[in-house]
Amino acid sequence: MTSIKDHHDASRDQYISHKLYLERRAGNRYYNLGYMMYKGIVSNPPTIALTAANLQNALMNFDIALLFNQNDVDAKARKNDLCDKYGPNGTNGNTITQQVIDAARNEAKKIYRNCKC
Repeated sequence: MTSIKDHHDASRDQYISHKLYLERRAGNRYYNLGYMMYKGIVSNPPTIALTAANLQNALMNFDIALLFNQNDVDAKARKNDLCDKYGPNGTNGNTITQQVIDAARNEAKKIYRNCKC
């Protein structure tokens, strides 16, 4: 007797509705945008300038991804890594302040609300 589930089903995300699928897809798009900024900033040598605006952009995209999917462990890890390295108590210098982090979070909430409508 064969099963309708094969080995690919276990590794594929399961969605309970089309709406959830669209939300996760949108979250993944913002994660990818944030990851490209992250990758450029932390690469050696950096391919994206280490500025407060670029860090804010990356943090904002990770925050949007987390608003779409609060269980996105990759977005959480990348965001925490940026804050640990370049944040107010960062190991690589104080590149961004708490105000920049808060501004990124507030802008992420605005964009998220517009995407949900």
